[in-house]
Amino acid sequence: MDPNSICRKSRRLAGKQREICRKEIEIVEEVANGAKLALGECQYQFRDRRWNCTTSRRMLSRVLKTGM
Repeated sequence: MDPNSICRKSRRLAGKQREICRKEIEIVEEVANGAKLALGECQYQFRDRRWNCTTSRRMLSRVLKTGM
């Protein structure tokens, strides 16, 4: 995910949060990278189960865009 896209599409960021999101791109990149790592780990941990985090990619994108 593109950090600029995340900051532009985040609806819940206000004031200082929005300013930090726009000025500190490295932080946003690390949050996105951390979320990707978490998704990969989820898929690994649940690889043999019926639910294996496959729907999480869409949810991950949604969470990052809403600023939660």
